[in-house]
Amino acid sequence: MSGILVATIRQAAPVADPGTYSASDDQPRFFYGWVIVAFTFVVQFVAMGTLFYAFGVLLKPLTEALDADRFSVSLALSIQIAIAALLNPWVGRLIAERSIRALMLGGAAAMSLGFFMLAQAQTLWHLYVSFGVILSVGMALVGPLPNNTMLANWFVRRRGTAMGLSQLGVSLSGAVLVPLTTWIVLDYGWRTAVGVFAALPLILLVPLIWKFAIRRPEDVGQHPDGDPQADILPEPVADDWSMARAVRDRRIWLLTLILGPSFMGVGAVVLALYAHATDVGLSGTQASIIVSLAAFMAALAKPLFGTLADYVNKRLVMALSLVLQIVGLGLLVVFQSYPGLLVAAVVFGLGYGGVMPMWSVLLGTLFGRDAFSRVMGLMGPMTMPFMLAGLPFANLIYETTGSYVDAFAMLIGALLISIIALTLLRLPVVGDVDPVAAQ
Repeated sequence: MSGILVATIRQAAPVADPGTYSASDDQPRFFYGWVIVAFTFVVQFVAMGTLFYAFGVLLKPLTEALDADRFSVSLALSIQIAIAALLNPWVGRLIAERSIRALMLGGAAAMSLGFFMLAQAQTLWHLYVSFGVILSVGMALVGPLPNNTMLANWFVRRRGTAMGLSQLGVSLSGAVLVPLTTWIVLDYGWRTAVGVFAALPLILLVPLIWKFAIRRPEDVGQHPDGDPQADILPEPVADDWSMARAVRDRRIWLLTLILGPSFMGVGAVVLALYAHATDVGLSGTQASIIVSLAAFMAALAKPLFGTLADYVNKRLVMALSLVLQIVGLGLLVVFQSYPGLLVAAVVFGLGYGGVMPMWSVLLGTLFGRDAFSRVMGLMGPMTMPFMLAGLPFANLIYETTGSYVDAFAMLIGALLISIIALTLLRLPVVGDVDPVAAQ
């Protein structure tokens, strides 16, 4: 994958020095924003695949190795999500004011350290410190916030397409790393798999971040979408943002209610799906195929939903994502056979795959690129309860009932609340630069 990225960069025309760029140049130049898309694709593939998707495969081995129940082990992911969410407001402000390259390099180092410590874990508190605390810093500094901020800065007209292509890496990581992790765990043990995860950031991410982490097109003498400056679409005016202001903003609360149940669903379904499939009698290989299929469909959905959002009413595109998730959950409740779970994985995967690009698209539409990192960071603590609740909620229902089915059914009700919130959200018209008009 890194070879494809390097080949793409070598074929691209060199980026002009900021001091030599002129918006009136007659010769069209390669728009470096597509390099940023490829770069963020790889970063999110590694970060989200190892920090999120692979945890579902590690759940049972960790339970056995640490002599703990699934609920206790799953709390490590909740700790990671909680700390990362609490760090996000601070990280969002740092991204807006400091070097994004330095921040991401620090995140890659935290990832390597956390996975190295996890590979040595002998007790439950070792898991909580390594996966829950240390790796939360990696998630905050290398995860969605810095990557989406770069994309929101580099694109306006084609923001949805860029977000979708970049976030394709998130879901493809599940399709690739879940079966790969399963193979390593089955043949060599879970500690070997985690050791591989510790090496990846140093070998792959550090060189890429050093070379390609560029916050804004203006830093290399270009403009969003590669347009001449005169053609750039106006966006909402950036103001000072604080947590106090964020909690008073109706639009942010509506976004939280729209997105929160989906975040909860991803944790409850995607991370529990492997265990659910094996619980109903399927083999580990069949279970990994189901999870990989869901991730693969989510990967296809990201560029699809992102591109649709550039041309179709954005609220309708978001509604489609929510409806597909509801249908997929219904299928998970009804079917327990291998073919039935494959169909459910296809439908649910398509639905949840649209959530992340649509979050970025809606956020950029409402608040503009100058405020993007600050507002997304401030939303971290507000969406945190949903992200925290997913896997522990599903495992708590499992420990109570012996099945994940009731948890899947309850999530349908939560997504109906998302649809109600979506009907109340109002987006600004194209070219509206008054931030108050969007409220």
